[in-house]
Amino acid sequence: MTGRPRVRVNQLGYLTGMPKRATLISDAERPVPFTVRDRKGSVVHRGLSRPWASRPEPTSGLNVHVLDFTDLDQQGAGFWIEALTHRSHPFEVTIRLYDRLAGDALGFFYLMRSGTTILDSVVPGYGRPAGHAGQSPNRGDVAVRVWTGIDAERLYPGWRCEGEFDVSGGWYDAGDYGKYVTSGAIAAWQLLSTLDLLRKSHSTLSTRLAGPLRDECRWQLDWILRMQVPAGDPLSGMAFHRVHGTRWSPMPGWAHEDPTERVVHRPSTGATLQLAAVAAQGARLFRSADPAYAGTLLTAARAAYEAAQRHPDLIAPDDHAQFGGGPYGDDWLEDDWYWAAVELWLATGDDRYRRHLLSSPEHITDAFDVTGFDFNRVAAPARLDLALVGSALAHHPQVINSVLRGADRLVELQSQQPWGQPYAPIEGWDWGSNGRILNNLVVIAVAHLVSEDSHYAAAVTEGMDYLLGRNALGQSYITGYG
Repeated sequence: MTGRPRVRVNQLGYLTGMPKRATLISDAERPVPFTVRDRKGSVVHRGLSRPWASRPEPTSGLNVHVLDFTDLDQQGAGFWIEALTHRSHPFEVTIRLYDRLAGDALGFFYLMRSGTTILDSVVPGYGRPAGHAGQSPNRGDVAVRVWTGIDAERLYPGWRCEGEFDVSGGWYDAGDYGKYVTSGAIAAWQLLSTLDLLRKSHSTLSTRLAGPLRDECRWQLDWILRMQVPAGDPLSGMAFHRVHGTRWSPMPGWAHEDPTERVVHRPSTGATLQLAAVAAQGARLFRSADPAYAGTLLTAARAAYEAAQRHPDLIAPDDHAQFGGGPYGDDWLEDDWYWAAVELWLATGDDRYRRHLLSSPEHITDAFDVTGFDFNRVAAPARLDLALVGSALAHHPQVINSVLRGADRLVELQSQQPWGQPYAPIEGWDWGSNGRILNNLVVIAVAHLVSEDSHYAAAVTEGMDYLLGRNALGQSYITGYG
């Protein structure tokens, strides 16, 4: 624990009117006094800790206490907590706590753009030349052939596809220069949903962020459309599952210096259905701003759905990341069919898609596993959008109730964690667990939107504490904050 305070706080701060809790690492078995002080050292709050019942607490193996100072609503910066001679990092209390972080988080996607120059004037210190733009030392993504050879034949027996494909643009994946339709589609859904939320809020923040966010959504949607197999091919309308090098790009290394040969992998039914889902969502949200573009998206979404019906069993194999990129495999597609049908119905009102979504087994199952949703578990995005904008559905109140039940389970799970996160798998935390936590917070946030119940909003704010330093490592997981 050297160098890390034993009093773990949200290192950015706390919102006025919302829960304010910290976690103390201590073997003391009884409550201990603590104080909150301002930047001058004056005491602004006194309290007693609550020793955590489980000793040690199972997710971390640490003995801990929870410190609650929710009653402190004095705005200001430089507050800190002292308990048992231990002192926390400083933090702020304000009503505008997350404004700058919101802009920076959404701006991250610009940094991940492929095929375009990243301007230092836009993101100081992060500027770089365009990556994979068709220049030496690689041919880039403007004219890419499909993967061939012994390994390709083994993974995709009998698949042949002639020609070169422009699959430029889009976002690189989190840790490599691959681009993947499934992980890219759910990220696009998240941004499109945020755009819809900002558009309805009419706040100063939404006015500032909506334009750049709309451009970013379009950047990714354009790439997803390029991944659709063109007319004339036996798999026309399907979506190539991924594009990346035939071997892993050398790391560390710049995108524009990547020497690997880029290839596209065989289309998959899962990628195709996710293209249909996010293109339909994009069509719905771009309809008023750009009707022509919305029409292009909807045409692609319909074509993808029909192609998936013709080829329902093209499963992306799990190659265990042997061949230069992540597999993003998924052999259970009922949730993908459900998501595509939901988004197409919301975009068109077509009764055919309504029948499909109502007949899906995913429509009557619990969409909100406490371990969180991800690229391979997409019933939750479908259900959330139905709850938010599917009021024309006959049993819409039941849809809303399913969201509230899912959120209630997450809030209950959160109450059982001394770190405030609505996530705690018994069998071990998932790769990308912070993303799972954030997705669970999205479920809780939607519950707040559809119910206007403030306790859901409070749960979301406490969940952010974990990500910003109130965790077993005492580390903020958000670069540049805390």
